[in-house]
Amino acid sequence: MNEKGLSSIYAAIKKLNTVCATLSGIVLLFVTFSIFVDVFLRYFLNRPSIWITEVSTYLFLYIIFLGTAYALQQGMHIHVTFFLDWFNAKTRRMISLMTSIMAMIFTLILLWQTSIMTWEAYRERWTSPTMLNAPYRYIYIVMVFGALMLFLTFLFQTLVQFKVETKEKTEAQG
Repeated sequence: MNEKGLSSIYAAIKKLNTVCATLSGIVLLFVTFSIFVDVFLRYFLNRPSIWITEVSTYLFLYIIFLGTAYALQQGMHIHVTFFLDWFNAKTRRMISLMTSIMAMIFTLILLWQTSIMTWEAYRERWTSPTMLNAPYRYIYIVMVFGALMLFLTFLFQTLVQFKVETKEKTEAQG
């Protein structure tokens, strides 16, 4: 795949990550407002809701998994940089490549395991053991989607970085 095609696919992934992060923020606002309403109902009117705590717990998964790939894309994940300062630029690039590969392997395992769990929840019609009786397939599917987006972001970020570094090295030599 050429550099232009790679960049255009990564640009589309970045746009989708931005949409997901925006949706994650909207869900966070809803959860925050719902919890505020539940506190008001519970302590001032003595009429607590029966669904807000459970729904908020499920929506917390949506907040996390919809926003994780965007956080990676923006460089907002935790980095331990004091160790990297000991090495030259070439060694830092190699360490960055190795950590990206390890992160992609972890993300693939996460994608694989959440896919299995979601498929079982769908096939066996798992539901929450509460009054809501919420179908778990709708709760778990966001983990599969989020893990996929995180993997694709890692992959394309690494490929674009590798292509740019290779191109810069070629231009410097030629």
